[in-house]
Amino acid sequence: MSQGIQNRIGNYMHADGAARRRRIGKRDYIIGIAGAYNAFGLIGPEHNGLFILDDTKKRVVLDRHAENPQGGYFGPSREQWAELERVMKMEPEHFKTFCANHPRAR
Repeated sequence: MSQGIQNRIGNYMHADGAARRRRIGKRDYIIGIAGAYNAFGLIGPEHNGLFILDDTKKRVVLDRHAENPQGGYFGPSREQWAELERVMKMEPEHFKTFCANHPRAR
């Protein structure tokens, strides 16, 4: 199996180490880099990039942030790893604003 889609959370396939947990207030989030989106067995590497899941309320907050146009089968790009680190280090208020204003926010 390609290294970018070794693991799965919901419909998001991701590489080893590409999903992290973060707690803000009373909410737990899972922030990761999807190598592909699994649509009932149809694996779409063109739908990759950072995803944020609200693990407390069991919902998708946003996805496909910082997509790699080459797809995600071969693992996250350097830019995606850097963006994951940046999002993980955001101040709580900045994180909430980032999520609320993202074009792929739910």
